[in-house]
Amino acid sequence: MDNMFNSSEFSNSTKRRLPICFCLDTSGSMMGNPIKLLNMGLQNFVSSIKANDDTRSATDIAIITFGSSVEIVMPFGKLNKDKGLPEITAGTTMTPIGEGILTALEILNARKAGYKDLGIKYYQPWLVVITDGAPQGPNALTNMELAIKACNELEDEDKLVIFNIGVGDGADYDCLKRLSKKRAEPISVGTTEFGRLFEFLGSSSSSVVSSGMSDDALYNISTEPEGESVGVDDFFNFLDD
Repeated sequence: MDNMFNSSEFSNSTKRRLPICFCLDTSGSMMGNPIKLLNMGLQNFVSSIKANDDTRSATDIAIITFGSSVEIVMPFGKLNKDKGLPEITAGTTMTPIGEGILTALEILNARKAGYKDLGIKYYQPWLVVITDGAPQGPNALTNMELAIKACNELEDEDKLVIFNIGVGDGADYDCLKRLSKKRAEPISVGTTEFGRLFEFLGSSSSSVVSSGMSDDALYNISTEPEGESVGVDDFFNFLDD
């Protein structure tokens, strides 16, 4: 993964960075309108980042998808004002969530190593996992357990902020909950709420970069959830308070 870091993109900048890796489900259940709305949400998120000089120069974004295989759709790199995001497609029944997360952690570690080599400071990296299913495929459960262990260790050491997000009723919220020990419950969204979700992620990244919002603020949701997840309305009501 080391060859994915290009020092020339930083020039002489010592701006503190916020690396964000999206790890996205592209299994068959995401086909049609869900993947269309997910693409729209991502496009709006990146547009909001590009529109602000502070966040554009500080935020590093990568996108990984997991379906029939795990793919690095967009590696970390400098955001270009004129360059759009690649189109994300869905079309398989496999859901290798754990393998996708492990790959995301690899490229985040490579990014951090590159920062350190150049003497660039960085905020706690973000891992944003969005899935509407449960681990499926060869070695899916084994890889999921490895991913949970790795995420828990990094989170315990304050080296990772995790957004564990389930889509609809088909997501394995028990599994998602285990990804984060700091977040009381995973976040639950409907596909029609992707826009609001990415709007929140965009505004939060701006707050971290511009005003130094603490990482704990991204976890401290004080609502009492019903069931196995924090509903998106409760999530946003808390953030609006």
